[in-house]
Amino acid sequence: MMFGLILLVFIAYYMLDTSNSRGSRYLDPKYQRKNTPLDIVNERYARGEIQREEYLERKQELLS
Repeated sequence: MMFGLILLVFIAYYMLDTSNSRGSRYLDPKYQRKNTPLDIVNERYARGEIQREEYLERKQELLS
């Protein structure tokens, strides 16, 4: 009976520990997707920070 209780405690601890580490792993910057230069230009154009002409020039330069 005591063995079953100890086993249950270890299983519960393991489940809680792995669920917490899995959730926080994706918040860690080293696991997050890095923006490419083209992504940054697209985002800046979408936010209206650069004009269409500048966007097309930068996009062309990055793709060539």
